[in-house]
Amino acid sequence: MNITCPRCGFSRPLPDDRLPRRPVIATCPQCACRFRFAPDAGVLEVLAPVPGAAQEPPQDMAQTPPAAPGGGDDPLPPGAIVPGRPAPPAAGAEKADSSREDEEAAAPARKAARPRWDEDAAAEDAGRNAARDRKREGREAEAGFDQEAGEDNPWRRAPEPDGWPAAFYHTCMRVMFGSQRFFAALRPGEAQTRALIFYLIISAVQVAVERVWSGVFLSLMAPSAASDPQLEKMLILLSPQMSLPMTVLLKLAVSVVQIYVLSALIQFTYGFVASKRQDFSLVFQVMAYASAPGLLCIVPLLGSVVGFIWSFACILVGCRAALRLSWPQTLMGLAPILLLLAPLLLQMAQATQF
Repeated sequence: MNITCPRCGFSRPLPDDRLPRRPVIATCPQCACRFRFAPDAGVLEVLAPVPGAAQEPPQDMAQTPPAAPGGGDDPLPPGAIVPGRPAPPAAGAEKADSSREDEEAAAPARKAARPRWDEDAAAEDAGRNAARDRKREGREAEAGFDQEAGEDNPWRRAPEPDGWPAAFYHTCMRVMFGSQRFFAALRPGEAQTRALIFYLIISAVQVAVERVWSGVFLSLMAPSAASDPQLEKMLILLSPQMSLPMTVLLKLAVSVVQIYVLSALIQFTYGFVASKRQDFSLVFQVMAYASAPGLLCIVPLLGSVVGFIWSFACILVGCRAALRLSWPQTLMGLAPILLLLAPLLLQMAQATQF
């Protein structure tokens, strides 16, 4: 749409998306005429000029040279120097001074000629640009996150830089004391081999430590069992029936089946809660690495119970961070798992009371 000055006819195009929604006051940059303008009705009225605005002198007056000091014709040629009279300025200097004065006089008019709706449109553009920049920064942050996702998982880079034992130790520490950052850095589609090996190492350590503590307990209770038949029967039931290698192999086989079944079940429940299909590898990695607190079984009596509770807390935090869920979605997705584990929790509570 073109905005035309009602006085001098100067026209200026303005895009439709920058047209004002209400009547505004516009100022012509050519003649400094102020008029009220509306997009649907055009020019509504011509306003009075702003008091104190700079006005250009008439053209004939601006081009008329000053009269000679004597009032008559000056017989001297142009450029002559007369003693006692200031030298006339050069023509180039006069033109430069006049052009500078014209620019200074036209500056307020150009500033006033800028439509008021330009500022509103500029503010709207700035808001849109800021929102676009925030979205771009978010995408760049996600891209950078994907590129550096493995930096918080030493087990994924093992044996670099310090070997397998150091990687295993640092991974356990980060899972237990920095679970939010650790699980948020897991990569979708990652191979499950390393996570499964980590989980099996934890399971093997648990079996070996439990066998050691059970042997210590049986050796301490053996003298009392000689005079107590019921205690002797209980010790016979608690004594291991298989060798340690066979027990470890059986435990590892059960652990493999257990982690895959639980991961598939959690993937299904979270896919139902979040209304989108979750990545199985992410759920599997969370379940595998969340078993790190199980190493607390090295502490007698309460170590296994504390490790189990800590592992469950790591599963909660890990599912929320890795799958990008809210806390209500996280709790709702694990509710079926809690119902399945309720009998096991009751048995552990009864064993603790005993």
